[in-house]
Amino acid sequence: MLDSRLWRRFDWLLLAAVVLLIAFGVAMIYSATRNEGNPAVERSWLDQAITAVIGLSILLLVSIFDYTLLRGLAAPLYVGIVAALALVLVAGVERQGARRWFDLGGFDVQPGELAKLTLTIVLARLIADRQGRSDYLRTIALSGLITLPCVVLILLQPNLSTALTIVFLWLVLIFVGGAERRHIAFILLAGVAIVVLVTQLPSFQAYQRSRIELLLGLVEEPGANYQSEQALIALGNGGLWGQGYLQGPQTQLRFFPVRHTDFIFSVIGEELGFVGSMVFIALLALVILRVLRTAMIARDTFGRLICAGIAATLFLQTYVNLGMQVGLMPVTGVTLPFVSYGRSSLISLMVAIGIVESVAMRYKKLEF
Repeated sequence: MLDSRLWRRFDWLLLAAVVLLIAFGVAMIYSATRNEGNPAVERSWLDQAITAVIGLSILLLVSIFDYTLLRGLAAPLYVGIVAALALVLVAGVERQGARRWFDLGGFDVQPGELAKLTLTIVLARLIADRQGRSDYLRTIALSGLITLPCVVLILLQPNLSTALTIVFLWLVLIFVGGAERRHIAFILLAGVAIVVLVTQLPSFQAYQRSRIELLLGLVEEPGANYQSEQALIALGNGGLWGQGYLQGPQTQLRFFPVRHTDFIFSVIGEELGFVGSMVFIALLALVILRVLRTAMIARDTFGRLICAGIAATLFLQTYVNLGMQVGLMPVTGVTLPFVSYGRSSLISLMVAIGIVESVAMRYKKLEF
């Protein structure tokens, strides 16, 4: 039986911010997909809502268990996620030239999303266990070798955005884990080398390179930035207070694709305006700050690193997704945490928040 005193440390503010984000997200997904003409797409809001309820139950269940138990699960979790990433390349569902999903009776599971959290746990244990016991450069090298198979398998799908997110996650964890000044140059060079290497791999698609070149202004191709341009128009239409819920012309007339996933923030901006957009950003910032707070009060290195990794993933996904809407980042498949439609992503995020809550509830030992 869980000691009732632990619930006093439960971060209810974090949970409230997450619930509000999901609720707003479901409402905006409904607006973005109604009258789509495709029943499967039109019920996306309902699928997201059902997934959210399941996810909230999982969040509470995960928070009950002591996060330190994850230490013993790190090895089997790593083997399992590598196996899943390899299997999806041969047995996964192919969509638009990519194999990233398992179709489990209408529920798509994306191993790449699960890999972010799994690697956070695995790398946190590795760094925590080796802290102060060996040269940190060896720890950096070993953690890189552990991360590499996941990055390569995800690139083969191909899924550049998730692969780079995992590289960013690795860099953050080895930095937070105890990097000294003499390690910083090595870490930065390693990060640059990985990005350069990725762009030279055969799995790096021509359209991905084209998006980056267009963003940097290296090439000009009329109509190539159609999605970003339409997203910007939608954001501009919103003004201060927005066109009104269900009233955005760019959204309701379907001028830009994937409105309920990659470009959900443009729907928010058009229909709820600058004020509504700032509320969403403030809620996302609050979630990230509460996760960082938990990292700061965690009672051990393992808990601190897990929370730091989760915060890093949330920050990068938010930054990249918002950057896409305003033309600061190339168009990729990065979704807005808790808001964009994505059932695998939402479940993974809820498990992550459940782990954060477990760390918060146990930041110091109970006295008997």
